[in-house]
Amino acid sequence: MRKLISNSLVQLFLFLATLLSTTLVLAVDREASQKPIWLVVTRPAFAQAVKPLEQKRAKNGFQTLVSTQTIAEAIAGLDRQPAFLLLVGDCQPGEEEQPWYMPTQTRKLYRWRITQKEDFASDVLWGDFDDDLIPDIPVGRIPVRTPQQLKLVVDKILAFENRRPTPSDLGMPVWTGSSGYSAMLDSMATLLLLGIVEKHASPWVEPWIISANPMHPLCGWPPDQVKMFAGRFGKGGLFAVLMGHSSLRSFHSMNFNGASINYTDSDVKAGLAGDRPGPPMMIISCHTGRFVEQDNCLAETLLLQPGGPVAVVAATTESHPLTNYFSGVALLQQTRTNNNRLGSIWLAAQKQASEARDIIMERMLVEVEGKLEEEMNVAKLRRDQILMYALLGDPATQLNFPDELHADVKYSDGGWRWNARKPQGATRLYVSFRPPAQNLPQRTPQVDKETARKLFEQANDSFVFKPVAELSAEAPWEGAITEQGTLRLVATGPEQIHAAAFELKPDGPTTPPK
Repeated sequence: MRKLISNSLVQLFLFLATLLSTTLVLAVDREASQKPIWLVVTRPAFAQAVKPLEQKRAKNGFQTLVSTQTIAEAIAGLDRQPAFLLLVGDCQPGEEEQPWYMPTQTRKLYRWRITQKEDFASDVLWGDFDDDLIPDIPVGRIPVRTPQQLKLVVDKILAFENRRPTPSDLGMPVWTGSSGYSAMLDSMATLLLLGIVEKHASPWVEPWIISANPMHPLCGWPPDQVKMFAGRFGKGGLFAVLMGHSSLRSFHSMNFNGASINYTDSDVKAGLAGDRPGPPMMIISCHTGRFVEQDNCLAETLLLQPGGPVAVVAATTESHPLTNYFSGVALLQQTRTNNNRLGSIWLAAQKQASEARDIIMERMLVEVEGKLEEEMNVAKLRRDQILMYALLGDPATQLNFPDELHADVKYSDGGWRWNARKPQGATRLYVSFRPPAQNLPQRTPQVDKETARKLFEQANDSFVFKPVAELSAEAPWEGAITEQGTLRLVATGPEQIHAAAFELKPDGPTTPPK
């Protein structure tokens, strides 16, 4: 009898242990099924080098999966759609047997010039799950051929994401090149850009601009432009934007005194040789993201520089000025959203751009580079635009896009009193102020070097938020401003940043501009 009781107790214990184990497994499975999936498809040679990034994404709250299957097999094996897809490996036709080879897809290009290539590389098609030619998820690629190159890029991503956010993360370096279409369009381009930035970028953004228009003070001294851009890029920001004409390994700014001012792969290697990675770079232009060539394109060179951008978005073929215009506007509008992952920001901008309309710009730009049909098919231009841009880097890269800082501003007795509520974890509040926009100083093409430099500094200084106060978490977050302009409040902590900006006008209570 005692033996039977003992056996029964053992069986009961085993049953309870099995039940508990099953419950725990189900709980773990349920928790994993609720996490977004970060899927990496790579080759065996890179599986070890990608692990630090995989560990980082797991800490970010992703379910991480690293596969050495084919891309189609890896996606088909999932129980749900991934949130991000990262391809690790390079792609070059004819090199399919190489241990670094990771295929892309190709699409036929809707051409407007007979000299254009007939097709282009399109990684984003791997993220189109319903075959409507619109990606459902962000797709990125780290185009490396050795584990050492991969380690460099992974180290850059980790260093970029682990740094403490500061107000400098709210800057935005922009370099706009000459259109080359007509003197009228070139003269209009900078004014158009300034209007677009003011209208569409969030009011807390601090732009810094190089223009290729020699009649505008933002042009500076043209031979200085490459060095100026590298210096400003090294100070950080949300992302840097280059817009203009380009080739595989060079961005063209302008012609000056018989010389072509270009930003080349050699300039990248010389100017971004430091060890502090910069923000993502968006090259809204042609060809610079064509990663399928034997030699590196400009975007690859930028990514593989230790002091270069943490990721680069660039076209794999010739892009059209009209759809590039829409992409640029939509990208600025993303600064007003709550997105903070690079791939999500870019994909949302491209989807928004594909539906945008601007009758005036369409009439100006739709046929500016010619046409092969009686009438350009803008719908096909839009379709190709969203498919031709490659994101080189991890699409899940986290940017320091700020959350909203809750604050109030009230006008009384000739001034504005403000107070801000302290977000959890915030340790500092940076208070800054920008006076109302003034007419920029004038310049002529014949201006001398020193005057051009001074005018450039004066023009960009008009965009700068001047420091007013820096407050600790222990101090009261409140104060007063007596001048009209824009008040910016930025709260930072070890891992987060919050921001708000207010237009100060003597017409009653003030709210953040929309």
